[in-house]
Amino acid sequence: MSDRKQKDEKASPLKALTGGSRDLRKYTHQIWLAGLGAFARAEAEGGKFFDALVDIGKDLEARTRDKSESRVDELREKVLSRTGETMGKMERAFDDRLNKALSKLGIPNKREVEVLQQRVQELTAALEAKTEDAEEGAGKVSRKKKA
Repeated sequence: MSDRKQKDEKASPLKALTGGSRDLRKYTHQIWLAGLGAFARAEAEGGKFFDALVDIGKDLEARTRDKSESRVDELREKVLSRTGETMGKMERAFDDRLNKALSKLGIPNKREVEVLQQRVQELTAALEAKTEDAEEGAGKVSRKKKA
């Protein structure tokens, strides 16, 4: 190699790279320069740039908050409905098992007690009606004897 070629390679490391490596190094360097430029501009514009970013952030936050709140409400409703369904299933399963256990012990369940209460009321009403009929019949007999 000539002395000039060796000097060129030492002076610019990009020239020593070939193909994809050279492109990657080039783009990485451009990204670095873009970052430095953004920093310099932000520093030069100072407060105006910062205030503009804050305003943009406020607008974005307001829009996303509205969307996220409505989505949260939807999800809350779904969870509550599923939780309610699950609780209903659990209650029915518990009631079924409790009724089976009570039945095995010979203890009547709520339905059976209600049927018995209804029957007692019917019998009480029938007995009262018979008692009233008997009293009226006895009253008629005693009036006939007096007459």
